[in-house]
Amino acid sequence: MSGLGLVFSIARDALAAQQNGIDVTAHNVANVDTPGYCRQRAVHEAKEPAPYGGLMFGRGVDTAQVLRISDQFIENRLMRQNSNMLSYKEMENYMQVLEGVFSEDSETSVSSLMADFWNLWHDVANNPSGTSERIALYEHSISVAQQFKSLSRDFGDIETDLTQAVSSGINRINEITAEIADVNAEVVRSESGAIANDMRDKRNALVSELAGYIDVKTFEQSNGSLSIITARGCVLVQGNESYDLDLGGDNGDRVQWSGSGGSAVDITNYINTGKLGGWLDMRDEIAAKYKSDLDALARELIWTVNQQHSLGVGLEAFSSVKGSYAVSDSSKELGSEDCGLEYYDKLSNGTFNLWVYDSGGNVVNGVPTSITIDADTGGTTLTSLAAQIDAIDDISASVTSDGKLRIDADSGYTFAFSDDTSNVLAAIGINTFFTGVGAGTIGLSDVITSDKNYISAAQIHSDGSIAAGDNKNALAIADLQYKLVDIAQWTCDRRNGNTQGCIRTTIEDYYHALVGSMGITSASVSRGRSFNEGMVNKLRELRDRISAVSLDEEMTNLIKYQHAYAAAAKLITASDEMLETLLETK
Repeated sequence: MSGLGLVFSIARDALAAQQNGIDVTAHNVANVDTPGYCRQRAVHEAKEPAPYGGLMFGRGVDTAQVLRISDQFIENRLMRQNSNMLSYKEMENYMQVLEGVFSEDSETSVSSLMADFWNLWHDVANNPSGTSERIALYEHSISVAQQFKSLSRDFGDIETDLTQAVSSGINRINEITAEIADVNAEVVRSESGAIANDMRDKRNALVSELAGYIDVKTFEQSNGSLSIITARGCVLVQGNESYDLDLGGDNGDRVQWSGSGGSAVDITNYINTGKLGGWLDMRDEIAAKYKSDLDALARELIWTVNQQHSLGVGLEAFSSVKGSYAVSDSSKELGSEDCGLEYYDKLSNGTFNLWVYDSGGNVVNGVPTSITIDADTGGTTLTSLAAQIDAIDDISASVTSDGKLRIDADSGYTFAFSDDTSNVLAAIGINTFFTGVGAGTIGLSDVITSDKNYISAAQIHSDGSIAAGDNKNALAIADLQYKLVDIAQWTCDRRNGNTQGCIRTTIEDYYHALVGSMGITSASVSRGRSFNEGMVNKLRELRDRISAVSLDEEMTNLIKYQHAYAAAAKLITASDEMLETLLETK
């Protein structure tokens, strides 16, 4: 076909093509501030030419497609980088909370309390029989214990908050994956003839939000639907189906994936980035490490003070005493884990002296009874220890129903201890100062709580006498401030497991190192957040240069389409005039 009919056809198609271009431009302008929107462009293509009179005549233009301007490589990089950034950002937020918990700017900080604790032992040493000094030491020791417990509770609160954050994040993930599955169905239905650009924008925005919570990989299928997998290769979205995550496990704090078969797969340790990755790293690694280190510090403080305290004697001997630490099986060796004693590993082969005094304060028989402790396999049990003590005249001993050793003197008699080379007294909590085994359980002995005279400032002399002015044990405890001890130090890794190391240092230096390490970790997390945030901003700028709407460019396109539209209309006018001229010639 040639002639006026072809001109009319070309002009008509040109009008339609330019109108399509204007429509797309208007859509771009309308969505200039729409988050996640990728600009579109009407792609015009020349129609196939047609032969006429031995020549090939062009047949005008068609709108081949409306193209979504996007670079998927940049989109994927931005998605991954943003996932990393959000992980660091969540950790940074909680590190600020953690640093606030360990603030050293107040008189109730552990550093200040510990410094005063040692000084108060010096005060007792300066006046061993002074009631006010003993009361001051006791009350301050309560403050030390309360501060450790407060820190332990704060860690518990942080752990609870993080688990709740994970739970909320999982709920949002499930909502997003369900929405993506619905959009997948819409895309498949809509793309039978053309690409559903706006639906793809919506889906891309949902995937970006999803990646902000958890690391994901995406694969586009031939029908246009998007498949999404996450940690451990678990499928979150497949076509128009989505698969949920939930919290489960023994403590209800493990992230689990539920597949079509209904079986739960624990993916907690495989989640690396996104908010979930940050929350899990914070809960199971960073906070877990410092909580474990705090417990190790409290445990060593308890043991070190108790071990020295058990070597001393108060202003008066005991008429009755019960241990603070229980065994789960009194027939098992005290030096074995099987007995259930918390400090079983502190025992060694040795002896201790038990002194018995009559009503006049004289040593019965003039000498103490030496009790032998065998910490090896087949050695001393709590039952056999009670039997050794029970065999002493005027003394009875037994294992209570709750697994503790109880020692009682007959009426008119008292008893005391000295020279324990086996550490058994401290291990079972006899003649000790603190109770508990960590930051959450530390407390003061019931014996000392009931009577401050049992604070062991002195040590029994070789003749068994107890001197009110003796300060030897109080000085020894005060000097523990400078004693090098072995304290556990933890590395927590939720992917490879937690490992316990050991560092030889003083109790105070260990705490200072703990706080310093926390500051270093916080700075490292902040640097990670800052670096990834910078990368995200650069990638967003790059993405915007490719995909964002430029009003200047759209106005240029609008003018171009307007002129082309006017020219096409002019073709119709010219063709009409030519037709009239042709008709007039007849």
